[in-house]
Amino acid sequence: MRRLILVPVLVFVALLAIAGAGAYWFYNSYNFYSTDDAQISGQILNISSPQAGQLTQLNVKQGDKVQAGQVIGSVAAVAQTGQKVNVNLTSPIDGTIVQETGVEGQLVSAGLSLAQVVDLSKLNVTAYVDETQLNNIKNGQDVDVSVDAYSGESFTGHIDHIVQATAGQFSLLPSSDNSSGNFTKVGQRVPVVVSLDGNGGHTLVPGLSATVKIHLH
Repeated sequence: MRRLILVPVLVFVALLAIAGAGAYWFYNSYNFYSTDDAQISGQILNISSPQAGQLTQLNVKQGDKVQAGQVIGSVAAVAQTGQKVNVNLTSPIDGTIVQETGVEGQLVSAGLSLAQVVDLSKLNVTAYVDETQLNNIKNGQDVDVSVDAYSGESFTGHIDHIVQATAGQFSLLPSSDNSSGNFTKVGQRVPVVVSLDGNGGHTLVPGLSATVKIHLH
């Protein structure tokens, strides 16, 4: 008798669990869109010499903070009339040096990157979302962000803008050969830029992996 009663109870509990899981999935799908295909991003600017010459001085290192217009090094170059000139290397923005590749004494060509600088106070998150979700995503929507480097911490932000091209358009390798008629339809991803409300006292740098949850409704 107990077994006859227990079986319907177990079936009822199983059905209840399935219904609860389905309701939870529907609730999350309707209200949120999540992806772990995201990372911290920022505008990294190169510092280079406008003229070819010899790098005589580079007085910054990775992690140094610089101001816009600050002289960070110099290049001994030769002007078109044959006169030797000293060319100053200056930072284009207030920011932090994230890479210095120049070596004092080396010969440099015009435009060669000798250091890179980024404003760490103006970082954002670039998330790649499925093209099928574009109708649900709008500028200004709230976003929850978690960064792999700071497990358990949560950051907030909002959608700043949706890039008007798919991620595939920026790929160096083509995904199809139109001349031969070969074409494989694949789901495209669209970059969405999220502005952060703050860093929560943590050091965020470009390239860190992140997960975003967009509030759809």
